[in-house]
Amino acid sequence: MSEPVRTETIIGTFADAQYADFAADAVRRAGFRTERRSGGVVAVETGHHPQDADEIHAILAAYGAREYANPELRNQPQSNEQRTRAEDGASIELVEEQLRTHTRPVQTGELTIRKEVVSETRTIEVPVRREELVIERHPVNRRPADTSEHSAADPLIAQLMDRLQHMRDGETLRIPIVEEEVVVQKRPVVVEEITVGKRTQQEKRTVSETVRREQARIEPHGNASVH
Repeated sequence: MSEPVRTETIIGTFADAQYADFAADAVRRAGFRTERRSGGVVAVETGHHPQDADEIHAILAAYGAREYANPELRNQPQSNEQRTRAEDGASIELVEEQLRTHTRPVQTGELTIRKEVVSETRTIEVPVRREELVIERHPVNRRPADTSEHSAADPLIAQLMDRLQHMRDGETLRIPIVEEEVVVQKRPVVVEEITVGKRTQQEKRTVSETVRREQARIEPHGNASVH
């Protein structure tokens, strides 16, 4: 009765953490228990088949693993089952990076709108009226002082003439002179309005970025032949 194959933990170290992620996913899809450790370290637990270690080594090596924790397993002779699986073929996934884009809004500037009060001087012409006192002297036919040839049509003039006729010595007559005064009033009126809005312009922009992809490099050694 053959002894059961004990499980081992194979640890692969990668220089690039991203390729360590790719290798961990590939080994996990192959059915092995995988632990993605910090940095570029991937730990994989072998199963109960003797060929599991070689399969794990092959997957880790395909993604660029630099060293292993148990290299002695690679030196063990292959069993009939290992040779059968090698003849059946093994699939190694080749990975490449693809560009995926999305957009997000970013603030590129801003517009500030404010109102300022500007003072200026404006001149307008306003017609106004004012009174002037006109005194005319002209000769008349002699007549008694208490008689008058003409009666004034304006009541104010008639009153003034009456007072002049009855003025006493030393009495003063005051006649008010009136004129119109310009009164300036200001009130705000709407003379203009501004409409503020935003519109979206769509344009195409070209972006470039470096991507990496894996290539299968087969290096035969000794008498090995590749078909």
